[in-house]
Amino acid sequence: GARTVPLDSDQTVIAAVASDPVPAWRVENAAVNESDPTFSAVTLAPKSIAVMVKASVEIMQDSLNLEAELPRILARAMAVEIDRAGLVGSGTAPEPKGIVNYTGLTSNTFAGGAINYAALLNARGALHGANERLGAIVMASRDENALAGLVASDGQPLVMPRALEGVRMLHTTAIPTDGGAGSNESQVIAGDFSQLMIGIRSTIRVEILRERFMDNLQFGLIAHARVDFAAAREGAFTVL
Repeated sequence: GARTVPLDSDQTVIAAVASDPVPAWRVENAAVNESDPTFSAVTLAPKSIAVMVKASVEIMQDSLNLEAELPRILARAMAVEIDRAGLVGSGTAPEPKGIVNYTGLTSNTFAGGAINYAALLNARGALHGANERLGAIVMASRDENALAGLVASDGQPLVMPRALEGVRMLHTTAIPTDGGAGSNESQVIAGDFSQLMIGIRSTIRVEILRERFMDNLQFGLIAHARVDFAAAREGAFTVL
């Protein structure tokens, strides 16, 4: 549900909402209360991501599918890394800042523990308590599988609470599962992903270098893109 924002330059400023205006009741003919929303400027500055591989002329000639498959593999690897940066990126140059490192996240009362529906309801309650919408929950593939495998005391699959039935449950290998003191902890991101913007200066492109490695009878393939991430409302997200 994130929004794609085409970038026309290397510095694009967007307005992010820091606080909402406060309406007030009034009597007839009385002055209308003034209350301005607070905005902050967020700059989308596209970061460059790239990878290069080499393949011999012989394997390119002899393989039935490599010429078509290799660009797809490169683009897939790029997409996974771009996803990772948008979710958990450190924000230390040249890497974009991901959602988990936003300073304006909505806080929740989850103190850690095993993945279960109670934890997800905690995230839901925190967002609703901040007048934010819960549209999707993103978690590591390991944790999504653990959640799907929960059983009741009689051994039957645990039914998802009705309050979560309309929420998209998404999983990705881009969220690490080796954090914490035990090197086995992860994070769950919940929120309104329509508030997340993916700034794209250059989409994923795969180009062939036909001359550079020809002394070894090799082709080079480079995949590259320029992207950045920002939230219109950082409080639209909470992290377990």
